[in-house]
Amino acid sequence: MNDLTLNKPQIQSILNELVDREGGLNAMLEMTLNAFMKAERSNYLHNDRLNNKGNGFRSVQGLGIGSNLELRIPRDRLGAFKPWVLEVMRESQDKMNDLFFELYSKGLTTRDIASVTDAIYGKKLSSSSISRITKTFYEDMQIFRQRDLDTYYPVILMDATFISTRRDKVSKEAYYIILGVKEDATREVIGIYNAPTESASFWDECVNDLKTRGLQRCGLFITDNLSGLDSVIEQNFEAPSIQKCVVHLKRHVLHKAKKAHRAEIADDLKTVFNLSDSSDTNERAMQRCHAFHEKWKPYYSHLSRFIKPKEMHYYFSYLNHHVEIRNMIYTTNWIE
Repeated sequence: MNDLTLNKPQIQSILNELVDREGGLNAMLEMTLNAFMKAERSNYLHNDRLNNKGNGFRSVQGLGIGSNLELRIPRDRLGAFKPWVLEVMRESQDKMNDLFFELYSKGLTTRDIASVTDAIYGKKLSSSSISRITKTFYEDMQIFRQRDLDTYYPVILMDATFISTRRDKVSKEAYYIILGVKEDATREVIGIYNAPTESASFWDECVNDLKTRGLQRCGLFITDNLSGLDSVIEQNFEAPSIQKCVVHLKRHVLHKAKKAHRAEIADDLKTVFNLSDSSDTNERAMQRCHAFHEKWKPYYSHLSRFIKPKEMHYYFSYLNHHVEIRNMIYTTNWIE
């Protein structure tokens, strides 16, 4: 009997009929991918110079459209053949794992996540399976957070942000972020720490952890405006240079200002912190601070810090650096 030969329209008609059936699209995907892998192995063995041979198949499940695919992965005797479909499946699984962790971090329970994945992928995983997947992320994070650091960073930025975190319930908690600028000018997150609130005592724990992991000195610390953080740095490092975030200070001042005054105060603060004047000095900067205080003290008593040199000198450390980099070192906004 002669082999049956179909033309393209006939093949297309058969495929259309298959796809129209319930589960037909997945069935076609299975046949196509299995055929591709088998052909890929044949081509691999044809070009192999090690006298390698085929060695059957192994079954795996992959993500399909609404349900799983049953795939037959071709094997070779030497175990060297890796079909491209495996890489596609691995990438899909990685993306699904990323989704698990993102949903978990937003406060969904493992049961909620199982329902989401069932609806999207047609693959309902158990709560224990999802817990194991999310646990691997935490293990990777621990390795990252405990790694050794360089002994010296020209610049270190320190700031805290508040992120919704699930404990018994979801609430805002402080995350302490420490960013290091390396000598080759690349940036590296060197510390991430979590606590219910921001405090100088917890910053002390963070700094001690950095020292334990190898940090010995830093050219310039750029920090938020938390009271006592400067003392923590000075207690842990010899004669450190500290730049407090000018943007944080401006926000604090404007937040407490009347709406009618805000635009004028913002313009005055631009004058106080003149980043573009290469000839500026600490003495002239403090003169501008006094003038700013004199103008606005009838309205705002909290501006008395502007006439305290011991406090304000932390905001003008940028004057000790070249004018071209002052815009990069007067704020912790890189972290934000």
